[in-house]
Amino acid sequence: MATSRNVNRRLVESFRDEPTRLLLPISGYEKVTVESLDDACESVEDLFDETLNQYVNVAKINSKRPNDGLSPDESACINLYTMEWNVHDDSLYIILNRALRLPDRSKLKPWYKYLKLFFTAFFKLP
Repeated sequence: MATSRNVNRRLVESFRDEPTRLLLPISGYEKVTVESLDDACESVEDLFDETLNQYVNVAKINSKRPNDGLSPDESACINLYTMEWNVHDDSLYIILNRALRLPDRSKLKPWYKYLKLFFTAFFKLP
């Protein structure tokens, strides 16, 4: 029998929270311009407490010299997404994934710059 320590909460939450209906594709983010990770996070700051800036800074420090062909900001963007925050439900991936599951795609607008940077980075990876 699995205990809570053996269960990957990300997988359980992802499966449990999946929409039961097909959602429209995400569109609009590809038209925005992003200058940096700070710029990408600016429009979502109000969705987080003051710790967002701390996690952004840690991600940037840990991504100064990426060896995967990404820019430091692209690498930091992915790093920030994968971070488990002190309060699990405050983690960026939890809040972003919740927004991605909404049928109302206009709710993603504050995330456009972050999504642009994230997808730009993600599609550069082998």
